[in-house]
Amino acid sequence: MHAKPIPAEVAVRLLQPLIGIRGRHRGRTLELIEVLADGPSVALMDIAATDIQTNQYGDALTRQPPIFTVPVFSEIEADAHPVLRSILPDSVLFALRQASAAPESSPDREPD
Repeated sequence: MHAKPIPAEVAVRLLQPLIGIRGRHRGRTLELIEVLADGPSVALMDIAATDIQTNQYGDALTRQPPIFTVPVFSEIEADAHPVLRSILPDSVLFALRQASAAPESSPDREPD
């Protein structure tokens, strides 16, 4: 079962204040560097590793930490992505889980 999608604005509101937070996942030290409304997803930087960046001709330029994106919610579990479960504070994980479990309000229905 997949987690119910939450509005991207909710994920951005919960995660954006955490930009710069660091945590460990599978022996890697990761830093949250951006929250993307598309998905929603987050960009993480592996601060302990370096990759060689090249120019358009393939010539080596600089060493930079690799950056990758992961969705906020797992595609196979009804929970936050496993990487985020490793680095986010429990209070934020709880808020994300609450937001995904909240009943949807229908714009066509009036409250009882």
